[in-house]
Amino acid sequence: MGREVGRICLALALLLGLSLVVVSPGYAQEVIDIQGQVRNGTAEAEVPQGLAVTLQIFSSGQDLETRETVADEQGRFLFEGVSGGTGHGYIITAEYLGVLYSYESDYPLPQEPVDLVVYETTNSSEAIRGTGYTLLVDTADSKSQIMSAYELVSLENIGDRTFVASISEGEAMDFLRFSLPAAATNLSVRSDMQEGQIILVNQGFALITSVLPGPHEVEFSYTTPFEGGKLSFSHSFPFGVDAFRVLLRQDLGQIQGTGMQEVDPLLFGTDMFQHLEALNLVPGAKVTLDFSGLPQPSPWQRWQDAMPGGDLTMYALPGTFGMALLVLLAYVLLRRRKISRGASEA
Repeated sequence: MGREVGRICLALALLLGLSLVVVSPGYAQEVIDIQGQVRNGTAEAEVPQGLAVTLQIFSSGQDLETRETVADEQGRFLFEGVSGGTGHGYIITAEYLGVLYSYESDYPLPQEPVDLVVYETTNSSEAIRGTGYTLLVDTADSKSQIMSAYELVSLENIGDRTFVASISEGEAMDFLRFSLPAAATNLSVRSDMQEGQIILVNQGFALITSVLPGPHEVEFSYTTPFEGGKLSFSHSFPFGVDAFRVLLRQDLGQIQGTGMQEVDPLLFGTDMFQHLEALNLVPGAKVTLDFSGLPQPSPWQRWQDAMPGGDLTMYALPGTFGMALLVLLAYVLLRRRKISRGASEA
């Protein structure tokens, strides 16, 4: 009896082991080869030889592995035995003349070899063109006399060389320049270009980065004070622009700009925006913007500011006013949410 039980246990163990052997291939990770070609996108330029090519492998957002190889004389490269499968992603990069070029793809990769394009460089921005420029103002606070603005700039490098900004001594400085009001603060800048440096320059800021051939976007936001319901500042367009648009929420005031035409207002969410437009501005053009009728402090706010302790006087008022303040706060938060949702829908 004991021997029979032992044989049964042994048979079950063997069966379990066999089941594991049969099932495990179903969970095996797929292995693929990634081959590609480094190509020089600048006319009549040679393919760089001996270029180091790096592969980063991701799975479900996690960094799995980084590999490196060297392209041959024709620019060909190969990564063998790369893990693959659903959820995998790949970034292939190569640095040429100080500029990083990349190719990104999720699994599965295309059947044809990866095309990794590099370019020769130039320190001249003559091939940079502005295709679109939008200034949006959706907040102007009557008490603080602070206006918030958001700007979106679309650029294109129409040449076949990567523009590398120059700020070296002894050289003519050439970089991406953007206008700001003189007293602007809280500047925040984002771009789809490579990480660079932001420096403040006269009447604005400059973005020191590399601009590859093709379209790009820069977006930035800031706050600026205004006084007496008015604000004026100039916008410069060193690269020109196909279309410059200004949008101001209608309940905040009015806007005029030199050479700009008023077109049909736009509806974002539940808010209507005054809409000005100027087309085909040449490189070096300037537009002066004049905001008027911006919100002013109410008599109550002026009196409150004049009282010792400023805002602290609010907390000494009866509970009825405190409840009204909570209602007002809820309204402000709801309005901000609507503005954000409207801007994203636009």
